[in-house]
Amino acid sequence: MCISACSYGTKFTLPTITKSMGLTDTNAQLMTVPPYVVGAISSVVFARLANRVYWRLPCVAIPLSFIFIGYAVIISFDGKLGENIGPAFFAIILTCMGIYPVQPTGSSWAANNLAPSSRRAIGVAFIICVGDIGGFIIAFVLELSYKWGNTRKARRSEEEVRATCTDEELLDMGDKSPLFKYTL
Repeated sequence: MCISACSYGTKFTLPTITKSMGLTDTNAQLMTVPPYVVGAISSVVFARLANRVYWRLPCVAIPLSFIFIGYAVIISFDGKLGENIGPAFFAIILTCMGIYPVQPTGSSWAANNLAPSSRRAIGVAFIICVGDIGGFIIAFVLELSYKWGNTRKARRSEEEVRATCTDEELLDMGDKSPLFKYTL
């Protein structure tokens, strides 16, 4: 489930992430291509490696570590991707190198350990189904987190907020501003 949440999150936000690096709309869209190409190459490399050594665990664990490292680097920039374009873009590529090999390797791992073919078919379908539920769940988790955030921010009145913060400070806070409301 976590892989599908990472995959959906990356697919839907990659143009926004590249745009936040200070690129124009067209260049931001074009810069989404290299991470996907590297992710596709990574899928093929890890699939061939897993088949050659006939050991699936490292071919799942290594890409998962790429995801962890890539997201950790991106989060460490605290939204200032424009100041760290090179490292941020490398982290995005590293994340895609990790996201895309895990699903096929995990499915083949399950297929190799289920017999006869009827059990194998049901097992692989079940794994794919459980994995895809991650995207469904994350959509509801995000909506709930937005509702909770709006509820928490609504505890202070606008007058209270404006008494303690200037307009400039509120603008600098971005979505952390007590007056910012998430759209549901």
